[in-house]
Amino acid sequence: MKQFFLLAAGLLSSASLYAQVGIGTTTPKAFFNVAEGKDVLFGQTLNFAGDDNDDTPYIKLIWHASKAAFRAGIVQGDMWDSNRVGYYSFAAGYNAHAGGNQSVALGSGNEATGGGSIAIGTGLTASGNNSVAMGTSVGTNGYLGSFIFGDRPAASYYTNTTANQMMMRFAGGYRLYSTNPQNQSAAIGVQVVAGSNAWSVISDSTRKENFRNVDGASFLQKIAQLRLGSWNYKGQDAKTYRHYGPMAQDFFAAFGHDELGIIGEDKSINQADFDGVNLIAIQALIEENQQLKARLAAMEKQESLTQARLDQIEAALQGQMTSSALTLKP
Repeated sequence: MKQFFLLAAGLLSSASLYAQVGIGTTTPKAFFNVAEGKDVLFGQTLNFAGDDNDDTPYIKLIWHASKAAFRAGIVQGDMWDSNRVGYYSFAAGYNAHAGGNQSVALGSGNEATGGGSIAIGTGLTASGNNSVAMGTSVGTNGYLGSFIFGDRPAASYYTNTTANQMMMRFAGGYRLYSTNPQNQSAAIGVQVVAGSNAWSVISDSTRKENFRNVDGASFLQKIAQLRLGSWNYKGQDAKTYRHYGPMAQDFFAAFGHDELGIIGEDKSINQADFDGVNLIAIQALIEENQQLKARLAAMEKQESLTQARLDQIEAALQGQMTSSALTLKP
């Protein structure tokens, strides 16, 4: 093998002084030109010649001309043999198998067997047509158009559960930023904290400015005017995909502006703003409730005082009536 590379290098270096090099052609079109339809091999064998128990690793670089497919790296077994190579496919790494047409497998121990599938990482299987597997120890489970991304290390092998699905496993959590400041600590976005089951909005007080108080009572009045009810998106089955909630246009008209600027837009509702409006309204209701409780307590106190005075008057009248009755006795 070493002698072959040295010979090839010698031929190329000497030929470079004089002319282009052609293999299988007398009219090379480039510095190094292999004729169309000719397989190219750097390595020991083009096809696997061992038995099923042969796990010898072979270092190879192969151009399968009939499949317009390229292979480079280390392979054990026959996965790089022409009959197991997908048309127009590419595989590189350690035991990277691209058996699907137009498939790509890069890394270690990967299988890209679906048509147009991609597997990049370690221990992956992209078996569905037009599916993608990335990372470590995950697979698309034969599902069309699915995507799966796995972290490292992996305690178990995860797979897609339906077609056209996106699945990701990241035990350290997720962060999505929607701004690009110079300092990452100032970035704005959302996150799923490790071990949690819902998106968290980045709401650190040290990242906020231009605070303004709002009139909670006016929020209650605006909420009272919203169109609220159940509905479904156009084109979806009304028996299966129903929802509750307001209209974005109404919400934006009611809460889309403060004294400094614009809040949100009229085609969607920001969940953090929605929660903020609800909390402001709840706070206003708490304040109203406390005021009503205070008024009720004052009324109850007044009623108690009034009742005490009535009891005194009634007792005095009762005493006078008793005295008068004794005076009138014969």
